[in-house]
Amino acid sequence: MASKNIMTAEPATLLRRLGAILYDTVLAGFSVVIAAAIPAYAFTALTGAKVPDAIMVLVYVAMTYGFFGWFWTHGGQTLGMRAWKLRVVTPDGQAINWQQARSRCLWALLSWATLGAGFLIALFDPEHLTWHDRFSHTRLVRIHKK
Repeated sequence: MASKNIMTAEPATLLRRLGAILYDTVLAGFSVVIAAAIPAYAFTALTGAKVPDAIMVLVYVAMTYGFFGWFWTHGGQTLGMRAWKLRVVTPDGQAINWQQARSRCLWALLSWATLGAGFLIALFDPEHLTWHDRFSHTRLVRIHKK
């Protein structure tokens, strides 16, 4: 894929994106909650105090960014994206970097916060790009196994 120009690759459809999102939401959601609960429980057991909610929200956000960022920068695919045969790449078909992953995460949050408008725009965009694709200088493409 890296040698193929991304402009000739098939863009991801909204349905495939949503399938991968559902898959990853379940996987990442459970993973992050369980992984964050272990130190929170240990903290409570040791100190008798509850971890403040604001700290737990920051932990969840950091872990979610770490989950998606790591998969995106190491192969371009989360497990949901693998199942739905999608990959996130730069416009020239290369792996994205951590700066692009951070930008993609932040724009994806805004895409959701606007009741999905950042995703729905892909239906009208000539390149089928979402806000987080366009503003992070990345592309979500469908991959075909040979």
